[in-house]
Amino acid sequence: MSQPSDQDDEETQILVGSVLFLFTLFILVAACILIWFATLRENQVFWTYAGGYPILLRDLVHFTFFPLFVGTTVSLLAIHMACFAKICASLKFFILESFLLLVCWLLLATAGTIAFRNNLHNLLNGSPLHRHETPQSPG
Repeated sequence: MSQPSDQDDEETQILVGSVLFLFTLFILVAACILIWFATLRENQVFWTYAGGYPILLRDLVHFTFFPLFVGTTVSLLAIHMACFAKICASLKFFILESFLLLVCWLLLATAGTIAFRNNLHNLLNGSPLHRHETPQSPG
């Protein structure tokens, strides 16, 4: 049985690093979509016909926000552990991957903050969850 060569080991690291990088970019896109969905969720006009948003978009946000949020969180945890389980030989790749992971975590935290801020405010004030303040008309 032959020993794996350094060339094979380097090619494997490049392949694993590329897959981690692409998966992190996919998570980055999902986190950006989550911020958009969270902003829409907390906009009262989005849920009414006055907003002019398509019903299909409302249904998409309504039914996919939490599964997308949980899936992105679990995927980000998995890719984070995979990246740091075996530090790559390339310091440049490790720094780039660490930066992308940090950006993903910040975007995910932003989406969570947007989505849950109003609900926490309502819970603390004794109001029903998902209630949005409607602007008062002057006079």
